[in-house]
Amino acid sequence: MLLTIDLGNTNVVFGLFRGKRLVQQWRQPSDRFRKVPHNFKCEGVMVASVVPALDHALRVEVKKRLGVSPHFVTGRNIKGIRVKVNKSEVGADRVVDALAAFRLYGGPCLIVDFGTATTFDVVSAEGEYLGGSIAPGIMLGRDALYERTAKLPLVEIKTPRSVIGTDTVTAIQSGLVFGYVAMVEGMIQRIKLKSKNAVPAGRQEKLKMRVIATGGLAGLICRHTKAVEFVDPHLTLKGLQMIGEEIYGRRTK
Repeated sequence: MLLTIDLGNTNVVFGLFRGKRLVQQWRQPSDRFRKVPHNFKCEGVMVASVVPALDHALRVEVKKRLGVSPHFVTGRNIKGIRVKVNKSEVGADRVVDALAAFRLYGGPCLIVDFGTATTFDVVSAEGEYLGGSIAPGIMLGRDALYERTAKLPLVEIKTPRSVIGTDTVTAIQSGLVFGYVAMVEGMIQRIKLKSKNAVPAGRQEKLKMRVIATGGLAGLICRHTKAVEFVDPHLTLKGLQMIGEEIYGRRTK
């Protein structure tokens, strides 16, 4: 079996694969990361980390608990997709998402990841990671309103009954949910237009860009828009599995 680990700023997400099948998934807050589960045997461990301060602790813990040295995917060492931006700066999760989306849904494609940050990543029809955009995530926006204002409460992120809030809580929920829907729709429209203008006129219809969303809040936001075609909450873990299968071969079956 293969253990995949998506080490993010908010959560550490673990996914255990038998072959291509995700058989178990669990998560823990990144700031309370202490140990990895070890009630199973695995032949390989794949990691996409955007928290360098936790990399050493994770590496030591995996080796101690599972007896395996984890493989950290980066923009420099990823294979199967050509990174056309600064490889030392691009987040591991973004290039892993790009690889998974390209293989599962084809290219060109746009990946919207609703994590601590909301990211937009573009992959060409030829499998090139072209870059994208980064915006504050929904939870960051919610927390900032609470922490930087005197009277606004910390609210649950959920869809209010109306876009017009009738009290402070529903007004904030409207701004968070429908505000991010509008931002996502606008960014998708702008990125598609930019990509379309870069394609020869005769190929524009054939190279229609697909839009895939992932991340913890993808389902909540994407139910309010038709701009996203696919919601794949396990995209990063799937990408790590694809890379791990190539590195470890049939041992992870």
